Amino acid sequence: MKRIIPLFVILLFVGLGNLSAQNLEKPRSGNEIRLKDYTVTVAQGEEIDLQMWVVKAKKYNLVVEEPKASAKEGIHFTFEQQTEVEDPLTYDMKVKVDASTPVGDYLCILKVPGKGRSAVTGSTIKIKVVQND
Repeated sequence: MKRIIPLFVILLFVGLGNLSAQNLEKPRSGNEIRLKDYTVTVAQGEEIDLQMWVVKAKKYNLVVEEPKASAKEGIHFTFEQQTEVEDPLTYDMKVKVDASTPVGDYLCILKVPGKGRSAVTGSTIKIKVVQND
């Protein structure tokens, strides 16, 4: 019984650490895209749900366009802004991999177009495509 309690405390600590893994700290300057995971694994023919945040350095309204992703043919991104959250801008992001996409690792570029002080630094995400069993 005495061994179970310390093990439970360690597991609880590790679990809570994973909940706050995304870094939503304000950048020193400009605006940046933040993700919880910059490497994700997707099986051929599958789709996963992720979140993307646009974090701004200062308190002003961002005027940005719809997010875009540059990816290999067979990897598709869709974005939907969560309207109830304004700071940081929060997007639900779906990544769908076609069944015909070859197994491998693919770097994709994420962008949120904006001009002037609304310019957003892009980011990359690594998609690991694995065989669907």
